[in-house]
Amino acid sequence: MYNGTMSKKRVVVGLSGGKDSTAAIVLLKEQNYEVHALTMKLGLDGEEERFEKIKALTEILNVPFKIIDVRQAFKEEVIDYFIDAYAHSLTPNPCVVCNKKIKFNLLMKEALQKEEADVYATGHYARKIRINGDFFLTEPGERNKSQIYFLSMIGNQALEHVLFPLSSISLARVQEIVKDFPLAHEEESQDACFLHDRDLVAFLKSHLHSRYFQEGDILDVNGHKIGRHKGAVYFTIGQRRGTRFSSDRKCYVIKKDVKNNTITLGEEKDLYSHSVSVIKPVFWRQIRVGEVFKTKFRYMSPFYEATVREVSPHFITAEFAKPAKSVTPGQIGAFYDNDIIAAAGFIR
Repeated sequence: MYNGTMSKKRVVVGLSGGKDSTAAIVLLKEQNYEVHALTMKLGLDGEEERFEKIKALTEILNVPFKIIDVRQAFKEEVIDYFIDAYAHSLTPNPCVVCNKKIKFNLLMKEALQKEEADVYATGHYARKIRINGDFFLTEPGERNKSQIYFLSMIGNQALEHVLFPLSSISLARVQEIVKDFPLAHEEESQDACFLHDRDLVAFLKSHLHSRYFQEGDILDVNGHKIGRHKGAVYFTIGQRRGTRFSSDRKCYVIKKDVKNNTITLGEEKDLYSHSVSVIKPVFWRQIRVGEVFKTKFRYMSPFYEATVREVSPHFITAEFAKPAKSVTPGQIGAFYDNDIIAAAGFIR
């Protein structure tokens, strides 16, 4: 806490206008920080109207507000990655990539360098801790809203000048803080914001060649043709409905090959994997063969215990204690040491 005889620390908050980032600003002002706000210009539909609402909000909050144009970087790093992933049979996680490439890179640099902030803050439900001089991500007080999975690829160095004001705040407290503010009941986006309520397939059709949406073969687990589908790009691993294939058993999409326009159907047991491999890993600390971690493969998925079998600068391979369901290529595999993120990478 700073008194009137000391200069206030300047913090710049990444502000979307949702309740979490709004609450972060209120809490930081209560802690006597000099608070400024940055909002990203992404080139999305309805953005100018939203900026007007955020401007009105910042006037009520009495904080300086600036819009940062990251349209080109957002297109190249997030949208193009998203489209390319679907073209290569992968299921992308744009929020993780946006955090790594945009929010905790470009926007944070803008805050710390051009805005001369002492610290950069966001409304994420996350906590940072320091162990032997290095920073780590760990679970927040409001565990049901934990977002450290989405932050698992940003790395240690990104945390050096970061604050998470909601690290120990309950969701009920956040609701109380922002109840009288405009946009206070709006959730921070955890989906692909650039879809803007558009249907995923309609979005992909506007960016991918028509060949990706042609009929193709349905295969069984032995590679035999058993039917036709409307286009492999439409399907996700674990999907059961919409295949147009009739059977006396429940069938699930267990594999898709967009290049060859095939999907493979199997039973529920075929969705389970005994191991996982991630590429382009981010190491929060050294990972050793034989170490056992809690692993997660989607934000809402349960944890699976896994033992590291191989590790290199380019990949991590781990074996599950019990088979894991629907481990999906392209998603993020995160390795937890108890409640602390130890490593993460893209599932292959």
